[in-house]
Amino acid sequence: MMSKINLRLTPQVMPTDIVLLSGGVESTTLLYEGRAQGELRALFIDYGQSSARQERRAAAAACARTDTPFTAINLKRLALDLGGSAAIRPHVPLRARNLLAVSIAANWALQTQARRVLLGLQRGDREHPEGRPDFIRPLTECLASLKLVLETPYRELSKADVIARGLALGVDYTLTYSCLLGHRAHCGQCPQCQARDSALRDLGSPSGPPK
Repeated sequence: MMSKINLRLTPQVMPTDIVLLSGGVESTTLLYEGRAQGELRALFIDYGQSSARQERRAAAAACARTDTPFTAINLKRLALDLGGSAAIRPHVPLRARNLLAVSIAANWALQTQARRVLLGLQRGDREHPEGRPDFIRPLTECLASLKLVLETPYRELSKADVIARGLALGVDYTLTYSCLLGHRAHCGQCPQCQARDSALRDLGSPSGPPK
C-alpha cells in the first residue's frame, strides 16, 4: 500500500519592477510604460515637501487608472528632524532626495524580489546635482552590487520628448501634479510649473489643474 505524499509547492514569484512615482510628468509616463511591459509596483515617498498631499493624490489616481499596486512611505518626521528649528521651511525640505528615494526603493526591491528600480529623470534634471550622470552612476553601481538594476530611461530626453511618449500611451497630463507650492491647482509661476506648461504647450496638449 502506497503512503500518501503531500507536496507543498512554492508559489512562483513573478519578476517585478518598482517605479518611484511622484505624480508628475516623468514618473507618470514611466508608470504607463512600465505597466505596459509587465509587472510593476509604485512607490511614493512623502518627505515633507509642500506638495506632498497633491502629489500623492495624483500618484494614487494614476495607479488606480493603470491597476498598479501603490505604496506610500511617510518620512515627514525625518524631514522635521533634519530640518532644524527654522521658522520658514523650504518647499523641498530634504536635499539629495533621489539618494534617499533610490535607497528606500532598493530595500523594498530586495524585500519583494523585484528586479529593477525605475527613476524618471530627464535631460533637464541635470541642472540639479542629483540629476547629473556623475551622481546617478554610483547609485547604479551600488544597486548592481545587490543584483538590482537602476534604470533612468529618459535621461537623454527632454520633458517634451517624455510627454510625447506618454500621449501615445494615453496619459492625461491634466491629472499629473508638478507644482512646488502644493496648491490644489498649479500656480503656473514656480520653475516646475513653467517647465511643465512650456513642454505641454509645445506639443499642443492641455496643462490644466488636476481634477
